[in-house]
Amino acid sequence: MELQLNGKVALVTGSTQGIGRAIAETLARCGAGGLLVTGREKTRGDAVAEELSRLGTPTVFVAADLADPAAPALLAQACIERFGRIDALVNAAGLTDR
Repeated sequence: MELQLNGKVALVTGSTQGIGRAIAETLARCGAGGLLVTGREKTRGDAVAEELSRLGTPTVFVAADLADPAAPALLAQACIERFGRIDALVNAAGLTDR
């Protein structure tokens, strides 16, 4: 199966490591027109966004902790402000020891 995103915009939670990061990279390689990646660690998130942008997909990182009930709405708003829409949401955030 070949995934072709043809410029679609995706918001991927938990995308600074593990499965979420792999999903974000796959979306970038399959033609996503924009990605909003998110996680708790800004330094790691900025590095992921820079790497995915080098693949040709405009990518922005927004730090967020999804334990905060307000975070999902803020992430959606940030994605819409940056890219004008959200075509796909991937919730790959997981609970880890802090």
